[in-house]
Amino acid sequence: MQQPMAVDLRFILAVTKINADLERVGDQAVNIAERVIDMVSLPAVELPVDIARISAAVSAMVRRSLESFIEAKAELAQAVLEMDNVVDRMRDEAFIMLGQSDERAARDHAPGSGRPAGRAHLERVADHATNIAEDVIFWVRGADVRHNVPQEENGPQPVQRAATDTR
Repeated sequence: MQQPMAVDLRFILAVTKINADLERVGDQAVNIAERVIDMVSLPAVELPVDIARISAAVSAMVRRSLESFIEAKAELAQAVLEMDNVVDRMRDEAFIMLGQSDERAARDHAPGSGRPAGRAHLERVADHATNIAEDVIFWVRGADVRHNVPQEENGPQPVQRAATDTR
């Protein structure tokens, strides 16, 4: 009755790591706000990237990752990991669009005019939301889903090494 169970220890680890990720999300929010404030004095430009769409997706990731923690639901956390794939595709599209925009800006002698505010910071927020979701899955299921580590149905299994493995 007095000894902590594995799930209790995983919970403590998850809370500690989630706290750090939330602090980093706050730092990124400050960076985004500072970037927007800096841009207020610049002339308006047409952005080649839909920042509002990326922002909405990232915000939903953070909200769902916290919801998965509060409700202890690994399924919600898994949905965040899937949402990260969508944000990654948006990032890739933005990279292509920005490259084309920078080429046009260089021809028009206006370097960097196509750079949207806070795009990289939004990507980092999405990464932190993904970290939170991974921590929730580890806490609830005891499964390590970071770096696409495959898991067995009945939890982590010992690694089988070949006879020639010298480790």
